[in-house]
Amino acid sequence: MKKMKLISNTVILLLLPFCKIQAQEGQVTVHAVDENGMAVSNAQAVAQFQNALKPGEGWGTGRPTEVRGTTDTSGFCILAGNGTDGSVSIGILKEGYYYGNAELLFTNGDRILNHWLPWNPMVEVIIQKKGIQVPMYARRVNEIKMPIEGNAAGFDLMAGDWVAPYGKGEQSDFLFKFDSKPETKAPPREFPPYDVTWIVGFQNDGDGIQPAAPLPHGFRVARQAPADGYEPELAKHSYKEPGQPAHVDFLDGQSYFFRVRTKKDAQGKINSALYGKISGDFRMGITGTLTFTYYLNPESNSRNMEFDPKQNLSKNLKSMEGVNVP
Repeated sequence: MKKMKLISNTVILLLLPFCKIQAQEGQVTVHAVDENGMAVSNAQAVAQFQNALKPGEGWGTGRPTEVRGTTDTSGFCILAGNGTDGSVSIGILKEGYYYGNAELLFTNGDRILNHWLPWNPMVEVIIQKKGIQVPMYARRVNEIKMPIEGNAAGFDLMAGDWVAPYGKGEQSDFLFKFDSKPETKAPPREFPPYDVTWIVGFQNDGDGIQPAAPLPHGFRVARQAPADGYEPELAKHSYKEPGQPAHVDFLDGQSYFFRVRTKKDAQGKINSALYGKISGDFRMGITGTLTFTYYLNPESNSRNMEFDPKQNLSKNLKSMEGVNVP
C-alpha cells in the first residue's frame, strides 16, 4: 500500500507543471487618453496575453497571444485572448502620437476558475501627442573608457568624441573627471572594495545640468528644457567597503536637462546657448567606463526637446550606437 501511494504522488507531481500551463481566457477594456485626459479615438489597441515557457521547450516557445482592436469615439476597446502566464501587455498606437503602454497582472494565479481575474478590468493607457519634432544630435555613448584619470577630459556632443588630444572633438561641452582610490584587501570570496568619484563639469559660465522631474503620466521628460536652474557640476560617488554591500550612485529612471556653449553679454545676460537632455541616468563604471544617451538641439536658444528620429545629425555611429527614440 505504501508503494502504491508513493507512485500516485509521483504521478501527481509530474502532472502539475502541465496543469499549470493550461491557457485561460482573459479580457480587458482599454481606454486610450491623451496627457490631458481626453479620449483618443481610432487608435490601434494591442493586447499581448503572455505565455509561459512549456517544460522541456527552449527560448522562443513562450510567444504571447496577440489580439488587436480599434478604440471607439470614447477611446474604449475590448480585447480578449488566451494566455498561460497570468499577465497581459497593452499598447496603443496612433499616427501623430507617441507609443503608450501598460502592464496588468492577473490575481488568480491558483487558477481556481477557467478565466483570469479580474475579468474585464478597465486599463487606462496615456499616449502623448507629438509636437514640433526637430533635428538633433542624438547618440548613445556605450561604455567608452575615460582617456585619463584624475584630470578632466572634454567631450564634444556634436562630434560624439573626446576633445583633442584624446579624440577628434573640438569643443568641450561636457568635462568628465574620474578618480579612483586604491583598492584595499578584500575578505575571501568577496568582490574587491572600491571608491570612485565621477564629476560632470562644464567649460563656460552659464553652462550646467539639472535633474529632470518625472512627468505624472509616465513619460520620461518634458517637451521643453527649463530656462534656468542649471548647476555647474554633477558628482557621482560609488563605493564598496570590506564586508559591506556596494553603493552605486545610479538612479533608475533619472534623466537630466543640460545647457552648453553659453555666451553672455557684458551684463551677464545669456545671448546664446544650446539645450539638450540626457535620457536615463549616467552609467559610470568603477573602472572608468561611461555610458549615457544624449540629445542636443543645435538651434541657438531653442529649448525644444522633441527629437525627430528621421533627422539625427550625429554621424559616424559605427562605434557608438545611434538612437532613434523621441
